[in-house]
Amino acid sequence: MAEKNLPIKMVLPKSSDTQGNIGGGSIKYFGECNDSVRKNIHTMFSDVLKYYDDFFDKETTVPAVGKITVKPDAIAKSHKPNDLCRCCPIIGGEDLDEIYIKVSKKGIADTLCLIQNPPTEKFKANMTAISSIEPIRQQDKISEDLKVVVSQGLLSEIQGKIKVKIFDFDDDFDNQQVWDYVLRKLQELGLYEKAEIIQYGSHIKYIKVAVSSYEQVEQIADINGVKNIDFFQKYSLPIDTFSNTELETLLSSEYQECDTIIGIIDGGISDKCSYLQPYIVGREVFVAPDYQNHEHGTFIASTIEFGNELNQLSAKNNYRFKLFDVVAIPNGDKNKGKTDTISEDDLMDIIEEVMEKHSDKVKIWNMSLGIPNKLCGKSMSDLGIFLDYIQDKYNVQIIVSAGNLEEIPLRTWPSQKDMKERDRIISPADSVRAITVGSVALYDSADSIVKENEPSPFSRRGPGSNYIVKPDLVDYGGNLSITYDQKNLAMRALSPEGKMIEGNGTSYSTPRITQKCAAVFDEMVDKDLLLAKALLVHSARMNSRDLLNDDLQENINYYGFGNPSINISDILHCSDHEMTLVFKQAIQQGTHLEMFDFPYPKSLITNGKCKGEICMTLVYSPILDQNYGKEYCRTNVDVSFGTYKVKDTGVLSYNGQVPLERAWDEKFEQSRVEHGFKWSPVKSYYRKISSRGIDVKDGWKIRIDMTPRNGLIAPPQEFVLVLTIRDITEQHDVYSDMVNGLKERSYITNNIETRHQIRQRQ
Repeated sequence: MAEKNLPIKMVLPKSSDTQGNIGGGSIKYFGECNDSVRKNIHTMFSDVLKYYDDFFDKETTVPAVGKITVKPDAIAKSHKPNDLCRCCPIIGGEDLDEIYIKVSKKGIADTLCLIQNPPTEKFKANMTAISSIEPIRQQDKISEDLKVVVSQGLLSEIQGKIKVKIFDFDDDFDNQQVWDYVLRKLQELGLYEKAEIIQYGSHIKYIKVAVSSYEQVEQIADINGVKNIDFFQKYSLPIDTFSNTELETLLSSEYQECDTIIGIIDGGISDKCSYLQPYIVGREVFVAPDYQNHEHGTFIASTIEFGNELNQLSAKNNYRFKLFDVVAIPNGDKNKGKTDTISEDDLMDIIEEVMEKHSDKVKIWNMSLGIPNKLCGKSMSDLGIFLDYIQDKYNVQIIVSAGNLEEIPLRTWPSQKDMKERDRIISPADSVRAITVGSVALYDSADSIVKENEPSPFSRRGPGSNYIVKPDLVDYGGNLSITYDQKNLAMRALSPEGKMIEGNGTSYSTPRITQKCAAVFDEMVDKDLLLAKALLVHSARMNSRDLLNDDLQENINYYGFGNPSINISDILHCSDHEMTLVFKQAIQQGTHLEMFDFPYPKSLITNGKCKGEICMTLVYSPILDQNYGKEYCRTNVDVSFGTYKVKDTGVLSYNGQVPLERAWDEKFEQSRVEHGFKWSPVKSYYRKISSRGIDVKDGWKIRIDMTPRNGLIAPPQEFVLVLTIRDITEQHDVYSDMVNGLKERSYITNNIETRHQIRQRQ
């Protein structure tokens, strides 16, 4: 493979790139709007009014909530029943086909009058999109996890940690009325004195309540305004199985000192490990000494510092990072000392406190933890939402593990058909802002469960709660034999005493990605977390093409976008035979970006036919809103790269040439969301052009579009697009072709400058 030592180019925006969108779109009916439909909608709203009638008579200023379910082909934002809900406004949702609306006695009465005499065509069309309209009932509010705990007779273990969430009406007056009402009802139930309001930022807010019986849980669920009742989870360090071995590999004397500090939120790094002690530059301790277990945290820290060398993985550069140690998780193994747990809300407090103090200097954080039984499913997990809030507020990048499958039998590869949901990722792996990491095997044997580069038998799969790709990336985390022996199959790192040991888990693939992310970030002269994430994902797709079988699209749920290159210089540079371009811009609502006459390498064009390989990675940080369930991501950015021809009439004909790396058969919104990357903050596009080539008429263009969710007025949305065009045969100087082509077409570019390039010049 050709050496990569040429700089990636950043393409600067031009004012002419921004074009206004053409409005339009006809009103869509989902059936005939006849007397029967109007009567049915009228009856459903009337039943909601009847359900809340006694409540509305007593509480004239407190709103309630109704739930609309729309037909499967009416899920798209353009079909939301905004006109029908003009008097009962939309305030959120849960599943893709569910909409929460604010209801009041007057609001429903006014809606009933409009149903009798529909004021607009859109109102009529909205009625044809509806499947059902219902109130929010008690049984809708109690989480399945809480019901399971109660059915197992374990309420006593969580009764002091009941978590209550209240509906958000996106209106200060309404929210104040509902909160005052809920707290008053808790006082009537004798629970107010035991209640505590927990709040992070302006949108994450819970009531923590201690109950003495399940009957009291049901009484809380009967309170109007309560959205969900769950419990704060508990954390402790996982019970690790380590195989002791001798420290056979001498740690390299050749390495690069880094300025970047990596934060590790875990069980603590041992001071007894002389190899790690010099790199620990700070520490916050939240666990009493008798309850500390440093095995897990030391394994993670030594994987960051020495993982390549200890596992005999050859990299061009070995990096030594500064480490900030947060001792937050107590020991959970009775064989290792006193045990304890930490509650989810206490962990949140610790994370916020640490970020408040240290996020100005520590931008990259490793969190190899998860809630074993908290599968990511219908809604975003509370801890996932919290981590998104933290990353936005403090401008940090958190890397989390996908979680480990602990129940036997573990997964084989290809996966057993009867796995169902038991190997789904666990909270907080669904965090949208975080980089979530799964595991693949590095070592294998004749009797290992999986082979090299196949998903580790314990690594959990996606997708995330709102169908986004999770895990984002994979790295080496270990393997097992068919008798569940890990010797010579697991990953190697250091014990608290500085001995080499072996261990398995996504806890140990996660710090490998943390190390790569920190190395990319450290090499950048102009530090940029979003760009670092985009380059890491792009490298994974370019480096891991063989890991994802094009015929088995669901493999992405195990591999994510793949395993980034072990050589950081390869992530940040190009060879002669390829060109990687970065577009880092912002797009405004109501516009799109369009770059015409975009250069394609001349050496890859023969007789008007373009050849080569094209890979694009799009990364952005969408607006998030927990009130909307699976519609949590509120903006969608998409890119198209293709050819165009200007017809004699002056009309432009365009054909996108680089498809998304996910396909879907249906035209409906649900299929596009579940299978087509729609609303996903990371997207991948790929085309390996066949020997026939692509016929080019007038040229190539890039188009980028941004779509907000229903009713959202979105601020400019920043994105990073990474585009690589490569000569598969490695015969042509694609890099020079692209540099010259960009200059000829007046595109302004800058090198993405790295410390490596500066060192070379010195």
